[in-house]
Amino acid sequence: MTKTGIPKNYWHGEGRKIIVIPPQIIRQHKTTGVFLNGLYLTDLGYYPEALNHHTYRRKGSPENILIYCLKGEGWVILDGEKHILSQNAFMILPQHTEHEYGASEHDPWSIYWVKFGGDGLSGLNTLSFTKQSFLPKSFAYGPEAIALFDEMFQTLEQGYSTQYLVYVNLLFVNFLTLFFFQHGSLIRKETTNPHDLIVQKAVENMKQHLNRSVSIAELAAASGCSVSHLSNIFRHSTGHSPIDYFNQLKIQKACQELYSGNKLIKEIAAELGYSDQYYFSRLFSNIMGISPSQYKNRNVLR
Repeated sequence: MTKTGIPKNYWHGEGRKIIVIPPQIIRQHKTTGVFLNGLYLTDLGYYPEALNHHTYRRKGSPENILIYCLKGEGWVILDGEKHILSQNAFMILPQHTEHEYGASEHDPWSIYWVKFGGDGLSGLNTLSFTKQSFLPKSFAYGPEAIALFDEMFQTLEQGYSTQYLVYVNLLFVNFLTLFFFQHGSLIRKETTNPHDLIVQKAVENMKQHLNRSVSIAELAAASGCSVSHLSNIFRHSTGHSPIDYFNQLKIQKACQELYSGNKLIKEIAAELGYSDQYYFSRLFSNIMGISPSQYKNRNVLR
């Protein structure tokens, strides 16, 4: 660590911008609950035309590192495999993983980068959309991302007050979401990924049949794949089995009815395909943590 607080292995070329939030500031605000989302920014920087940029970490970094290549070209070695990172592409290096990266000699990259940690990081890294970012991905929303980066950077230049840190970390959630989901609405986003299409077809079939039971074989047929294939893909994508997910959608609908209408619980159960009101109540309690009647009473408008 240098006298400026910037680690020695960071690039020191002309035109760079970098802020490293002091570790004691992060520790202090972790204990007070300022970091609301389980993820928080630790470092961020911009390296323009970073000739001779090179970094190697045998044990990786305690945090994830996101590198966005604005122009030029560089390379990343992760898990022993070399990847080229070129203009309008990004990649995330997961925590505690050996890595090495650097700028191309003939066309050195200009990069924006952030490091982020938190108690939610290990869980985030198990999700499919995060894992997909452990390889280079094209990115079409550079101006939006740079605007968020500049706002975070300029705010931190004012200091590390609680207000500034909360504001920056809420901005950072938007920044990260932009890279993971490539802007726009996730539910209206067209996809060509065959696995995503299978999951979308299954969920659409569920939503069309909330009034009755649906077997996994029926869902698989509607999705155009085998039962085992659907089960594996669906759990990998959503974190839930197809039937558990279907039940969650049904209970979500039940909550809406309990909150907004005057229907009896047995009527709502019947409309959702549950002939046994007591089974419905047990399922509702398992998912929501309280019974349907408790939920209804809690949400009565007064």
